[in-house]
Amino acid sequence: MPGCLKKLSELLPAMENVLALEEPVMDLRLPCMVVGDLHGNMKALDLIIHMWRSFSCPQLLFLGDYVDRGNASVDVLISLFEMKRQDWKNIILLRGNHESPEMNRKYGFFDEIGRNEEMLADVTSVFKKMPVAAILPGGIFCVHAGIPGVCSIDDIKKENSFEFLWNDPWEHEGMGPSPRGIAIHLFGRDVLEAFLEKNQLRMMIRAHSALMSGYEWFFDKQLLSLFSAPAYCGADNKGAFALLHMSGMCIYVFGGSREKYELIKRESIYI
Repeated sequence: MPGCLKKLSELLPAMENVLALEEPVMDLRLPCMVVGDLHGNMKALDLIIHMWRSFSCPQLLFLGDYVDRGNASVDVLISLFEMKRQDWKNIILLRGNHESPEMNRKYGFFDEIGRNEEMLADVTSVFKKMPVAAILPGGIFCVHAGIPGVCSIDDIKKENSFEFLWNDPWEHEGMGPSPRGIAIHLFGRDVLEAFLEKNQLRMMIRAHSALMSGYEWFFDKQLLSLFSAPAYCGADNKGAFALLHMSGMCIYVFGGSREKYELIKRESIYI
């Protein structure tokens, strides 16, 4: 077994034990840095870790989709799992829709691990233990993708989280079918507002959608979508992450050459 795969394999038992103890919905504190999809982009993760350390920010929340599409999924997982092992209370790894064997077989991770069925099963077991969502102070709901309707966050389970990992916002009212596939839905502003009111929340931060600018606001800034993998599948898109503090947030956009990513702009938001 190549060295990197051996290293990943050695990390898996500890990760499964730690993640199994975490609730489906995690209560976090501020300040907190929030990161969208990485998709095997190790260069993006390197910049994000560097910025997180420069901010002296205790908590770091990842919204899922660590693997597939990119060419360094194993390295990304090793880095995240090592960070989690060293500081398990402050490094939070939510599950995304690509933390599943169905996606991993199609979009690159399975090939990257040498089509090793045993390792895929072991990694999948770890993925299934990941939390589904997180709540930040001030009523900020964080999840990989979206909501299945007007539900209670108390009903969120790790075993029944499909739509939280797949659904997207849309410009229409209510819920609608998604072009992504069967059992996946789109949710409108009215659904989000009713969900937030039911759970005494104020806004949502999600990932899941590839965005040219790295981030996008929906529903009069009640929903922020982040994407943290520049040059996704050969596109010319930027990446973004958010730093949240008690009075608001700063959104940082980054991108650049193949050799090095750099910060491009910052947007300050008071929420």
